[in-house]
Amino acid sequence: MCHLIRWHITNLQVPHTDYRPNINAYIKSKWQELWDSFPENKLYQVKPTVGTVGNAAPRKRRDDLVLIRAHIGHTYLTHAYLLHGDEKPYCIPCDCDVTVSHILIDCYEYSHIRQKYYTVPNLKTLFEHTDLSLILDFLKESNLYMKF
Repeated sequence: MCHLIRWHITNLQVPHTDYRPNINAYIKSKWQELWDSFPENKLYQVKPTVGTVGNAAPRKRRDDLVLIRAHIGHTYLTHAYLLHGDEKPYCIPCDCDVTVSHILIDCYEYSHIRQKYYTVPNLKTLFEHTDLSLILDFLKESNLYMKF
């Protein structure tokens, strides 16, 4: 049966741009494999899949900066103590360290403001399912926007 199949080989050249989607998919799969090898990384907990972050609505540069800092958990509010040699920031009402997760998800002091914009159980859900403008609005109303 195999002898009945004829292969017709042509000299038709394939443009390099036709390979781009396959190359990009391969690179992304290798990147994902590498990322999956660090499941204990705190950034992995927020975003377990590689690729774009959030929605791509046009924003001011400062908005993007605040959102990126919030997403990776490194803000001026939570990390300035390292620059100044101070004590780690502490949330007295909640009796715990001040972290991005604490501010955006758990802190009792901001719960009444946060409930107007979103109610989610963790950062992963916040950044995957909440309109990013709502996060910015929460930070602005709680006077934390410029501290991020």
